[in-house]
Amino acid sequence: MEQLVVQSIARQAKGAQLLAMLLEEEHRLLRAGTPQAVAGVELMVQELVRQLAAERALVRRLLEPMGVQRVSELMAQMGDGPRAECAQWLQALEEGEQKSARQSMINMDLAEALLQQTRGLLARIQRDVLPRESHVYTARGMWQRRAPEAALVHGRL
Repeated sequence: MEQLVVQSIARQAKGAQLLAMLLEEEHRLLRAGTPQAVAGVELMVQELVRQLAAERALVRRLLEPMGVQRVSELMAQMGDGPRAECAQWLQALEEGEQKSARQSMINMDLAEALLQQTRGLLARIQRDVLPRESHVYTARGMWQRRAPEAALVHGRL
C-alpha cells in the first residue's frame, strides 16, 4: 500500500510539472493573440486538473485502511529508502504546484488586460458607428423626425 501511495504522489508531481508547462504555453498563446489555440490548451488544463484531483482522492482512499490521515504520518512509519523517495516526490509536487500557481496568476492578469483592451476597442467602434446627428433615416428608409428633447430655457421674461 505504501508503494501505491508513493506512485500516486509521483504521478501528481509529474502532473503538476505538466500543468506548469501547459500554463506557460497558454501564456505564450495569449501573448500571440490566438484565442482558438488558447481555448484548446485551456481544455487540456481543465482535464489535467481533474485527473490530479482524482489522484489526490485516491491517496486519501489508500491512507484510510492504514489508519493514517496524512502522508506525513505514513512517512513516519516508512523505512529510510521509501521515506526519502516519498519526500523527494512531495518536494517536486510542491514546486510544480507553486510554479503553476504563479503562472496561473500571470495568465489571469494578462487575460483580464486583454479583456479590458477589447472592451475599450469595442466601445470606441460602437461610438464611431452611431450617428452623431439625431436626423437619420429609419430602418424602413424614411426620414425620422424626432421631437426635440426637453431643455431648460434660459433668458428673461
